[in-house]
This record gives sequence, structure tokens and C-alpha cells, in this order.
Amino acid sequence: MKFRLPLVCAVLCSVPALAQQPKRTDPIVRVTTIAERIEWGQFHSRVLGRTKGFCAVLPEGYRRTCGDWPVLFLLHGRGRNERTLIDDRSCRESLLQAPFVVILPQGDDGWYIDSPVRTQDRYASYLAEVIQWTASRYRLSDSAAKRAIAGWSMGGYGAPRFAQTRPGRFGLVGSIIGLLDFPRTGLPPGQSYPVPVERFGKGPAVWARFNPIHSVEKLHGSRIVLIAADEAFDRTMNENFRRELSRCGLQADWILLSGGHTFPVVRQALPILIDRVARFFRCHEKRRGMSGPG
Repeated sequence: MKFRLPLVCAVLCSVPALAQQPKRTDPIVRVTTIAERIEWGQFHSRVLGRTKGFCAVLPEGYRRTCGDWPVLFLLHGRGRNERTLIDDRSCRESLLQAPFVVILPQGDDGWYIDSPVRTQDRYASYLAEVIQWTASRYRLSDSAAKRAIAGWSMGGYGAPRFAQTRPGRFGLVGSIIGLLDFPRTGLPPGQSYPVPVERFGKGPAVWARFNPIHSVEKLHGSRIVLIAADEAFDRTMNENFRRELSRCGLQADWILLSGGHTFPVVRQALPILIDRVARFFRCHEKRRGMSGPG
């Protein structure tokens, strides 16, 4: 059962802290607290030329007076939005347990790429814009050791692809039932997905530019977490991607869950992902402490 957060109630309440009006130079037009430690923001995207949204889940003890907060940018799947995980009670509880900031951008049906067909739909550039402005507002770390990016389904494609276009910017890259050998044809029956040609264009030559399997070497230096499902149509894509990583001398944390390409699998995978990200951040914090001042 989905949990519908009291956005209307929050708007009706006349508590000044719930709706914060930014400065004129700030592209964020409204930020509303929709639940404890959860904010929903709207801002004007200069890249897309329209108002877009994001959610921010803040860790226990978060304070804006402190900086350098570790962060996970978490991208939603096709047909979903920035509030999908927030509105689900189980997912929301998992997010609230994260000892780091989680930013969930609104990605529409954009696949987090700058489309070669719809040239106005620059969703990779837009994602960079979201990262820039939320980093400023929430005082997020700029260090790769404290930055992670992941997603599920379409977002599980978009997160590795975006990280590949910005090598070395994310210490951890994760994918949950992501389409990691896509766009393409020629996969086994039941192990493919129709290519949205209105987004990616037509033909293998164009598709190859956007298929993350052809740029795995650009993930060198990042921790890679792949969460797949044994009955999902994307399983072969994930296995292909894992093999290509290995061929290039890269290893991934590989978790195979029971189920298909479904939201219950995402719900099951989310706490696993959050745990892996938290452990990664803790490990690097310990290493920095052991190195001492210098």
C-alpha cells in the first residue's frame, strides 16, 4: 500500500519553515517539508526551460550549518517520478535510515541523456544542473569519496551512463534492475526492451554511443554495485555488463534477487543499496582518519 504524504496539508499549514522562499538569484522556487527529514523542492531548470522537482531525504542530525555531507543521487525508473520511493512506506523507511543525504531528481521519460532526436530534451545536462544546485543548497560534498549515484530500471541505466560521462566524479555507481546493455537489439527472447527511437534515434551506430556497456572502462576507480533479478527481462543485460567489466579488469558487487523487473524487487533492493553506499562512505572515512593530518 502506497503512503501518500500530506502535501496539501503542508501547504495549508501556516508554519513558515514548511515553505521557504529563496533569494531571487536562486533557481529553487519553492521547498516544502512533506515529512520529517524529507523535503520536496521545485526549481526552474535553465537547461529544460521549465519547472522541475526533486526530493531530498536528510539523515539524522543533519544541519545546514555543516558542510561536506555525503550524498547518494538516486534516479527513478520510467513512468515513475521523484516521489515514487517517498510515497511507498517501506522505501521511505529505508531512505530515512540512510546516514547520508539522498537526492531524488525528477527525470520524466528522459532516460537521463541529452537526446540526439529531441534536442531540447537535455536530461543529462539537466541532471548535472540538479546536482549543482542541490549540492549548494544542502552543502553536499564535492569529493568522489563522498558521492554516489544509482538508480532503478531507467534510472539504473541512467546512473552508470551519467557517471561514465563524468569519470572520477562518483566513488560508487549502482544499478537496480538497470538496462545496462541498451539500447540495442539481438538479445535472447524475453530478455530485451523496445528502444524508444523517439528518444535515442534509429540504428545501431547511434545506439552504441548511448549503450553503457561500451564505456565500462570509464568507471575505473568507482565501486560498482549491480543488483539484478533472476526472472527480469534485463538479467542478460546485467550479466553482459558484468562480463564486460571483468574483461576490462573491473569488478562489481553482484547481487541476484528473486523476482522480475518489478517494483517489489526495487523495494527489496533499496536497503541493500543503501547499506552498500553507507559501508563505502564509512570505509573511506576510516581511511582518511588513518592517514592523519598531512
